[in-house]
Amino acid sequence: MDTQSSVSWKAAAKTNWLAIGVPEFLAGIGIDFDKYFIEAVNSSPLSADPYNDATWEIWPHSQITSGVLHCYPKKVEANGVNWEEWFLMDGEIHHHILSNTKFDRATGIWVPQPGDADHPVAILDYSWHYEISEDLRPLKYI
Repeated sequence: MDTQSSVSWKAAAKTNWLAIGVPEFLAGIGIDFDKYFIEAVNSSPLSADPYNDATWEIWPHSQITSGVLHCYPKKVEANGVNWEEWFLMDGEIHHHILSNTKFDRATGIWVPQPGDADHPVAILDYSWHYEISEDLRPLKYI
């Protein structure tokens, strides 16, 4: 049974996603919002939102016409910080999990280029180890 604080953070996460248009964005790129996001939140045993220190935002992208859903840290102050992005490119759905520290499943490193306007400013001063995840659920709700 959920505690009141658990119910509150889950409701707040859903409200935020609705406010920024996540269901419509995900539907537009072929991701089932209810299956991958709502079910992940609903089944989370956590008592607080693990994304409380993150910003969810849909960004335009110069090479991805539908844009990108980002969930990035409000401020990168430590190692082991995660960032995620979902997008459709060349007909394929992508969910990238990135960290400013190497992790076991990482398959590469992405380094922002000077003048990058396609990614959130908060992440631009770091190199990011990344995994192209087959699981479309937000990592911290799993």
